[in-house]
Amino acid sequence: MIKIDFHMHTGDDPFDGLPYTATQLIDKAVALNYAAIAITLHETVFDDQRVFDYARERGLLLIQAGEWSFHDRDVLLINITPGDAARLKTFDDLRAYRRERGDDLLVIAPHPFYPKSHCLGRELEKNIDLFDAIEIAGMKFSWFDRFNHQARATAAKYGKPLIANSDSHGLWMFGRHYTLVNAAPNLRSIFAAIGQGQSELVSPPVTVSDCFRMFVTDPLLHREKGRVIASFPNAV
Repeated sequence: MIKIDFHMHTGDDPFDGLPYTATQLIDKAVALNYAAIAITLHETVFDDQRVFDYARERGLLLIQAGEWSFHDRDVLLINITPGDAARLKTFDDLRAYRRERGDDLLVIAPHPFYPKSHCLGRELEKNIDLFDAIEIAGMKFSWFDRFNHQARATAAKYGKPLIANSDSHGLWMFGRHYTLVNAAPNLRSIFAAIGQGQSELVSPPVTVSDCFRMFVTDPLLHREKGRVIASFPNAV
């Protein structure tokens, strides 16, 4: 079994203004024995090849990906180029693109039932054919997990596999929530194992203190919307 996380953010995204670089995230992933990760910036496919080389040199598979918006709803696109992502505007665009790509693309429904306008909500079932997996989000309590319960129920109804990701917006968040897959550490093997449900989810509940840190302390003290912190000088 290998460890993966396909939903996380870094300081490369001005939308979040996070205080750490992609290489810092990679260093932590290597230290925690991850085999593959995907950096999923908002409306941007991360493509600084120096960072991909940095990951490869350390034995980590870094997959091009993005957290894309369709009708203002978030969708994770794993293994996609910036050019291809830019031409996808609607769910129908994605449907046609999926036919082109086949099993070479992984589409994940992130935190679909959380009460935010950018979450999929009812659009998930309306477009269930588009999704390869449904995410179990890490922001949940031991005594309240209603939104992930809806995700589990929808996955069971349509025979979709579940995947646990961290959706990290801080290095302290990364490493707690991940998926173990029975696969070789390459893209095709990992995608196949996810599709076949050959996986184990690791996603413990958070504490009230964790929640306060994520939604109050970090935004006030450590994030600066519009700021970009790249891994290398003049990185784009």
